[in-house]
Amino acid sequence: MPIVCKYCNSQNTILFGSHKTTSGDEIQRYFCKTCQRKFTERDTLPNMQTPMNQVSAALRMYYSGMSLDAIQGQLEQDFGNKVAESTIYYWIVRFTQEAVNRSKSFRPNVGNIWIADETGIDVHGRKRDLWFWDVIDAKTRFLLASHISVGRTTDDAQILIKKAIDRAGKRPEKIVTDKLHAYIDGIPLATGKDVRHIRSKPFVTEDSTNIVERFHGTFKDRTKVVRAFKSLPTARLLTDGWLIHYNFFKEHESLGNVSPAKAMNLEMPFNNWTDIVKGSKGKHVGVTSEPIRPTPIGRLATEQAKRAYFRDAMRKSRAKARLQQQTQSKVVSTKL
Repeated sequence: MPIVCKYCNSQNTILFGSHKTTSGDEIQRYFCKTCQRKFTERDTLPNMQTPMNQVSAALRMYYSGMSLDAIQGQLEQDFGNKVAESTIYYWIVRFTQEAVNRSKSFRPNVGNIWIADETGIDVHGRKRDLWFWDVIDAKTRFLLASHISVGRTTDDAQILIKKAIDRAGKRPEKIVTDKLHAYIDGIPLATGKDVRHIRSKPFVTEDSTNIVERFHGTFKDRTKVVRAFKSLPTARLLTDGWLIHYNFFKEHESLGNVSPAKAMNLEMPFNNWTDIVKGSKGKHVGVTSEPIRPTPIGRLATEQAKRAYFRDAMRKSRAKARLQQQTQSKVVSTKL
């Protein structure tokens, strides 16, 4: 009986040698002529020891709000498999990249009223060291775009709206924001003058930012578990991964307990994290470790404080020198 490919379910497979595991076991490998991928009968990806169902479970637990330490304990309890936290983190980064790449072609069927807002993210204990921006469709609750920045500028607002337009494939009729000044010029620069910009307040009018601010509450629960991002590219990647989880997998009571993407009845790029792990191709390319730096305002404040400190120190030093000179002069005049 031919071996069925674990990726595409084709029976057009052949033997493709074997390899030894870390425990010394010989594992038979196969090659699928249909999808051109190698596999083994074990439920694992090439060069990986952990079964795919455990990897996908770790991803689901992470984006549901569990810490790496808690995921490690859960995998050991459920599967008897104690995996290093660094390995779990590697899975999360690798397959989040896969999910982001595979979701790029998905074109959501959204409405004409979008809501934009931003919230501060604490990094390494510094209050609001980064800003997380997002645009959500009021009709479908689909998060169209996100953006991470070190400040809240017109350029950042423009980047955010352009991302949303690229994702939706159209411009909205109205964009609702809070009172942040950056949106005043950022939205027209991104959309032209045809889109109406409504500057609103939460819990005041129908066209308010309530929806997106409720989302920010959920997002902040996620960042409490993350504690701190290691780098700016990683922060962007993991927030994009969380948005994929929010759009494609997280059930919304207001949508009949389905995700925003499923509620649209469109062809999905994947149905769950298991689909993403099983469909992974090639080796993972790591995220660059660009360090997260303080905001420009924070740097400016720091430099101003340094200059003020040294000016004060120089004044004190000069005053002390003058006092010493005066004291010495008095001593000399007394002796004379």
